[in-house]
Amino acid sequence: MKQIEEHGRPVLSSRWRIFALILLVATIIAVGSPARAGADYGVTQCVPPAVPNTDAAPVPFGAYSIWARQHCGGLSFYGLRLDAGSDTGWTANGAGLAWRFTAPSGTSFVGANATVHYGNDSGFAAATFSNGAPPFSVLATCATPSSCWTSVAANSATIFEVRLQCFRTPNCHSNWAYAWTTNFTATVHDSSAPAIAANGPLLGGGVVRGVQTLHAAATDGGGGVRSVNIFVNGIHSKTADFCPPNYNGTYTGLKPCPDSRNVELAIDTQKDPGWTNGPNDVVICSNDAGGNVSSPCVRRSVHVDNSCPGSGGTTATDLDAGADIGGQLKVRAAVTSNVQPVIRGSLRDGSGSPVAGATVCVYETIELPDASRELISTATTQGNGRFATRLEPGPSRRLDLVYRFNDRVLSGMVQFDSRVVPTLEIPKKSLENGDAARFRGRLPGPNADGRAVAMQARVGRKWRTFKQLRTDADGRFRGKYRFTQTSGRVSYVFRALVKRQGGYPYEPGGSQKRKIVVRG
Repeated sequence: MKQIEEHGRPVLSSRWRIFALILLVATIIAVGSPARAGADYGVTQCVPPAVPNTDAAPVPFGAYSIWARQHCGGLSFYGLRLDAGSDTGWTANGAGLAWRFTAPSGTSFVGANATVHYGNDSGFAAATFSNGAPPFSVLATCATPSSCWTSVAANSATIFEVRLQCFRTPNCHSNWAYAWTTNFTATVHDSSAPAIAANGPLLGGGVVRGVQTLHAAATDGGGGVRSVNIFVNGIHSKTADFCPPNYNGTYTGLKPCPDSRNVELAIDTQKDPGWTNGPNDVVICSNDAGGNVSSPCVRRSVHVDNSCPGSGGTTATDLDAGADIGGQLKVRAAVTSNVQPVIRGSLRDGSGSPVAGATVCVYETIELPDASRELISTATTQGNGRFATRLEPGPSRRLDLVYRFNDRVLSGMVQFDSRVVPTLEIPKKSLENGDAARFRGRLPGPNADGRAVAMQARVGRKWRTFKQLRTDADGRFRGKYRFTQTSGRVSYVFRALVKRQGGYPYEPGGSQKRKIVVRG
């Protein structure tokens, strides 16, 4: 311990050290991706009168004289009619007419089914044909044609036909033979995956906020493209389903959806599921009618900052703000660590009128190498467009003032240079020579641990260091000094001094002065 008394007066001695602390933080984010769906879709056609749609087409084979009529939308049970009658001629043996269902390119029928009402007569008979299984089948003759109803089917095919065909040499003629097809259903397997491309402001690469536009272009060569889906951080966030099934969970077209579709989506990065402030893993996929998922999907990292709530009402175009120092607004101000600074400002629109009821956010970045920007306060403008907010005491820091209207942002900056003011207490203010004065105090954070504190006594007009202390983990310091050379009644004035130190975001500063009286 250095002596501070010489004939009842303090003596100078000083010593200090500087310590630096560097922190490294690593964050690993694992995100999920959408699973591939099934590849089949259902089709229902020609259900009179509920489903008038059909993609079947009449296909002749050989020399025939048969009528084909489409009555799927009628109130009767005719459906897809094939008729021979008094107004038809002769049909050659093996020839006839069919209603053919054809699977779209890139697809096949897992199974195709239909109901056939038929009457075989004079060599004519109803039959089915496919390039799957079974390839060909002749429907058995009923004793009473009016009650001849049956279900027909084919599997693993790309074409499926219901025929009225001549099976007599050399030809056939009938006044009433017929084959009427209704209630066609099929399970269609789509073997090709769709494709997707995406761009727009959401994927522009900068920090985004509020509602952003996404442009997506989806294509498919099978049953057609059905939807675009957005996944954010593994969560299904948004869907544009522009081609859903339209009849009892099935489609009424064999190729129900378009080959390509361009969509524009409004993505709300604040309210849609999955979005968070900071980096977001965004996956954009297209799905076809069968549920195939585009391979690959579009994957991007999108950085979002919605920490400042968006304001409604009139859009502001001018933000004027600063630190209130003696009634004047300053963009850079010297403050002390024990004073609550005040931020004031105003918002105005393009015509100079005040913008009331708007939110202004105050972000803080402490002067440390690894410091991040954090939202510390919000203020709401009054009817005259003005706002004010009182901040907590703190270190040297940069303040960003932000106003947001959807994705439009106005901002201002204020810099605080904060002088540290440590606390200092001396419990006993009156001592006798031979007694020890005890000192205790604390430094404000952050990073207040392990800091050098110089205890000083005033000698005339100068301050002399008599003891070096070090703060503990809570930023507290303690020390003592025993008086042995004091005679008479002497007043001593003390302070705690903190110099500039690496990793400690404060300007140099001292505590309030403390006085004790020693009698010798």
